[in-house]
Amino acid sequence: MSAALRNIRRPNLPTTSIRVGTSYASLDLWYVDLDVSAETPGCFSHWLSDDELDRLGCPPAAVRLAYGRNGKPMLAGGRGHLEFNLAHCGGDAVIALTECAAIGVDIELLRPVPDVESLARLVFSEVERRELELAPDPVSAFLNGWTRKEAYVKALGLGLTAPLTEIIVSLSGTAALLSTGLRGQSASDWRLLNVPHPRAVVAVALGPHPDSTGATSGESGEPRRPSR
Repeated sequence: MSAALRNIRRPNLPTTSIRVGTSYASLDLWYVDLDVSAETPGCFSHWLSDDELDRLGCPPAAVRLAYGRNGKPMLAGGRGHLEFNLAHCGGDAVIALTECAAIGVDIELLRPVPDVESLARLVFSEVERRELELAPDPVSAFLNGWTRKEAYVKALGLGLTAPLTEIIVSLSGTAALLSTGLRGQSASDWRLLNVPHPRAVVAVALGPHPDSTGATSGESGEPRRPSR
């Protein structure tokens, strides 16, 4: 395997077609090692066909982005209803893409987290805090809950406006959205997924396709991480 391929790869997922509500959505996920040299992207060019190389010749200014009400970026013009989201922590990043669904992703490196109980009071519901108290590994439970909750609010494009303490997710076992915390949203329409990573906790949220009519220019809509 080329050394460059170790810097961008797909995780080993059991399926790439995910049931969301009453329909199915595609899912494509990539891990990226951000600690690379400037020459690394050029190592991939010989793998591409002529038409793919032609598309890479598109100037960056020709790829237009629109922004949701709270700043979530999306492709302008609704090209094939493609939705994307990305997250990074330290030198690791994850990119998620889908069609015909809202998508959000989050990543947190596995590490000690001091005073998880105090952090939980800021971002967890009472139900989640009770589960955290009973967890055999509170740090893992906290990271599970935080990444799942952040992936969900990023999929919605809510950013800092999300009612974090009213949203309820599972903290261990199978990822699940138990309460949306929002009027007009049904938990049964959403899927939360655990994604394997060798040194991080990664969560993906998929839900009903967003209404793109509210797209405007704006600031980044990525939620703030709890201070460590």
